[in-house]
Amino acid sequence: MSLHHIFQEDAYGDQPVAENFWHRSFSKQALGEVLSDEQSCEVAVVGGGYTGLSAALKLAQQGVDVVVLDAQHIGWGASGRNGGFCCLGGTIADDADLIDRYGEADARRYFYAERAAIDLVAELLEQNSIDADVVSKGETVLAHKARRVDQLKDTAADIQKRYGISCSFHDKDELAELGMTASGLASGLTIPIGFALHPYKYARGLAEVVKAQGGRFYEQTTVLGITSAADGQYVLKARAGQLRAQKVLLATNGYSSENMPEWMAGKYLPVQSNILMSRVLSDEELKRQGWFSNQMAYDTRTLLHYFRLLPDNRMLFGMRGSVSATSHARERMRAVARRDFERMFPEWAKVETPDFWSGLACLTHKFVPFAGQVPNTQGIYAAFGYHGNGVAMATYAGQLVAAEILGEATKLPYPNFMKVAPTEFPFRTMRRHLLALSYTWFELKDRLF
Repeated sequence: MSLHHIFQEDAYGDQPVAENFWHRSFSKQALGEVLSDEQSCEVAVVGGGYTGLSAALKLAQQGVDVVVLDAQHIGWGASGRNGGFCCLGGTIADDADLIDRYGEADARRYFYAERAAIDLVAELLEQNSIDADVVSKGETVLAHKARRVDQLKDTAADIQKRYGISCSFHDKDELAELGMTASGLASGLTIPIGFALHPYKYARGLAEVVKAQGGRFYEQTTVLGITSAADGQYVLKARAGQLRAQKVLLATNGYSSENMPEWMAGKYLPVQSNILMSRVLSDEELKRQGWFSNQMAYDTRTLLHYFRLLPDNRMLFGMRGSVSATSHARERMRAVARRDFERMFPEWAKVETPDFWSGLACLTHKFVPFAGQVPNTQGIYAAFGYHGNGVAMATYAGQLVAAEILGEATKLPYPNFMKVAPTEFPFRTMRRHLLALSYTWFELKDRLF
């Protein structure tokens, strides 16, 4: 049996991550062996990212015999490649849509969950002494055109309404004083919630805590299928071994497949995000450009740019927009990212950007996360669909679904709609290709409006 992926197979190999700064800057020492015989456990977690690690941690702390399996190594996927933005998010549906679709009470429960997710990451870092290079006080949204200033004002009003928290508005001159000067910026808005971190250090730190609590890991172990055994357990089949488990959590997010299990088919849409990283910038280079803040920031484009200065003065610059994972498409996207980097930061036009990598985030049809039991099963659970904001929401979803597995009530806000299984995308076999049409429109919209 082989896995049916909807991206080209290159997306699931080593090429997109070969120049990943996070992996290069922190040890990748193996946490587990390849599964090569028959083993058993109480709960099997498929996927060694934030979702699976967070769930495994909660389960292991409750004395559950939990095993985490990953097709590559722990933190190899989006959890070890993202921009490190621990911030509000998890959905790309706007507030009005959530309220209209699910009711004000459940929508508000989700708003509380977004805030609680950030607090949860902060607690896990502190309680477990995970050093993840935390910087940034909240996040700053930057209007990339003067006509987007009103959009920032609307965002400030939404934050005030949701959380009773005031945001700080910055005109162009104040942005310069704050050390956030880039071409085309008209204004900025700082939301005083969230922080930035080293995403791979966070993932590996969680894994080390799971291991210390008795959790087990199998790496380089692709789960090819899940079948029911006569005794009510599930058998997870890998290439060289198998694992018997009482319960299973699917935590593969953008790296899911259409046939493992077949229930996943059409219910998720991987979207590619790309990151360019500069070399270490000198104080003089920072001063010349006028960007010396370590605040995490993104702009108001639909196909947004997100960027931040790391503690060692490397500039991270990320963007969406590609729907192909071939080597040719990756080089084309690298050129686009470099072009936009130079347009925003013209004083760094000759600065080298040696690192470039990509990874898969995940959308659902209704643009909200799922964390709950797979319908018509006894003991299979899933959590996915964080819409590019998985540092906080994936961690949170892992804890929610772990509570479901344990059969205990959670004290965390848990919107009812997060428990409802996602519907399939229309034209499911063509959904990645249809995304290209949306991106064309988004790019035109960002240019014109």
